[in-house]
Amino acid sequence: MKKSFTLIELIIVMVILAILSVITFKILARVYQNYLYVKATNKLNNKLDYTMEMISAKLRDRIRNSVIATKYPDTNHPNLVDFKGIGEITNSDTDYKILEWISKDYEAKNGIWSDALGHIQTGWSGFIDLGYNSHKIADNPKEFNVTSIDTNLTIVKLIDQNITSGYGYNQDIFESNTTVLIFSGDDMGGDIVHDLNESYGWYKDDINRFAKAVFAIKDYNTSISQTKSPNTVLDITSISENNDTTLYSRYFLARTAYALVPIENNETLEDGTKVNDYNITFIYNYQPWQGDWYKDGNSSILATHVTEFRFKKDLDTPMIRLYMCMQAPEVELNSTHNLTLCKEKAIF
Repeated sequence: MKKSFTLIELIIVMVILAILSVITFKILARVYQNYLYVKATNKLNNKLDYTMEMISAKLRDRIRNSVIATKYPDTNHPNLVDFKGIGEITNSDTDYKILEWISKDYEAKNGIWSDALGHIQTGWSGFIDLGYNSHKIADNPKEFNVTSIDTNLTIVKLIDQNITSGYGYNQDIFESNTTVLIFSGDDMGGDIVHDLNESYGWYKDDINRFAKAVFAIKDYNTSISQTKSPNTVLDITSISENNDTTLYSRYFLARTAYALVPIENNETLEDGTKVNDYNITFIYNYQPWQGDWYKDGNSSILATHVTEFRFKKDLDTPMIRLYMCMQAPEVELNSTHNLTLCKEKAIF
């Protein structure tokens, strides 16, 4: 006698298959969700690493004593900005969200190839020979004559004017005080004449902004031989009234300040949700010693969907700590939180 499935048996089999299908579908859906989560996490992690490294690379070339934390301008006083030296920032100073600093002119320092010397000639060495014809000019207490070894300001001018012309600025970098000299100070952090208000030209609220640590390069004469590195004699003059600057054996050339400015993100997702984060805008090509502030510079977006950006200077070292969080607004972990990663980085 031939056996066959009864109707009840068929129904049981169909129910079991349906249950297995649901379980399999949930497993596959969970695997796919995990794949999307891991993919988004890796992408966000790479983005955060890249951003932190870009900021670190710029900050490594900072003139250390020039770094400030800045508040956004008050709506009633749009041109009056409050700032503090980064070493003064405490945990309660949550309103100081903009990070600014003056950078060493590393492009010109790196120099170009010299056929005469048979190697790369740096634009400026950062060293002054105090024992050779370096002195304060007697009839002008803010003017100095100094000799910098292994320095060729013709190279500095060539490199810096190529850079500034790319921004549409074609004036002579020395005559216009675009590229300037700043002495290193006792701690190699940049000369603080009195304090930040009187040293680099940051945000003075009157028209005579002080920049006593900043010197204009008025004239220079470079001697080059086939056997020795070039030496340059410079005539430098403080661009602000200054009778108390000391000659140091080290100096920096500077061409621009930089700023990192958090700006609220106005992006809206496809479902109409407003993104609650901000973008980090990188500002460059402005000179505070000329009276410029960050809104006078060129800008580009460095990072998007940043939820937190904090910075702090260690008291006993020149090290700066950066803390940054980014989110992926398209990846929801639950009804109130999106995928977010945070990292901290120390910069010496």
